[in-house]
Amino acid sequence: MNNLKLIILFLALSILFSCASNQNKSYVSSDSISVSEFSSSVELLVSDTNFLEDEILKINAKNPSVQRILVNSDAYLKEGKLIQANSELERALRITKKEGAIYLRLAHLRYIQGLLDESKSFASRALLIKEISSWERLLLNVYLKRPI
Repeated sequence: MNNLKLIILFLALSILFSCASNQNKSYVSSDSISVSEFSSSVELLVSDTNFLEDEILKINAKNPSVQRILVNSDAYLKEGKLIQANSELERALRITKKEGAIYLRLAHLRYIQGLLDESKSFASRALLIKEISSWERLLLNVYLKRPI
C-alpha cells in the first residue's frame, strides 16, 4: 500500500514536471511587425494628420456612456462639424476625467483648429492618467512634440 502511494506520487510529480518543462518560452505574435515598419508608422503619425486622425478614432473609452458620446463626436469630426464634435467631447469630459480617449480627441480637435497650445495642454493632462495604454501615450506625445 505504501509502495502504491509512492508510485502514484512519483507519476503525478513526473507528469507535472514534464508539463512544466515542455512549455514553449519563445513568444511569436501573429501580428508582429518589423522595427522599420513600426518606425515608418510613427513617422506617418507625425507627418500625416489624416493617418493620425484614423489612429485616434480607433481608440475607445472604457465607459459605455462615454463610448456612445465618442461615436457621436467622431461622426461630427468626419463631417467637419468641429463645434458639435467639441460639444460632445466636453460632455464626455463632464462624465469622467479619466478617459484618455477624450483628451486625445480634444488634443486632435484643437490641433485641427490651430489652437496648438490647447492641443498640447490636453495631451499633457491625458498623460497624467495612469490607466491609458502605451499606444495612447505615443499618440498623445505626437501632440506634445509638434512645433507651435
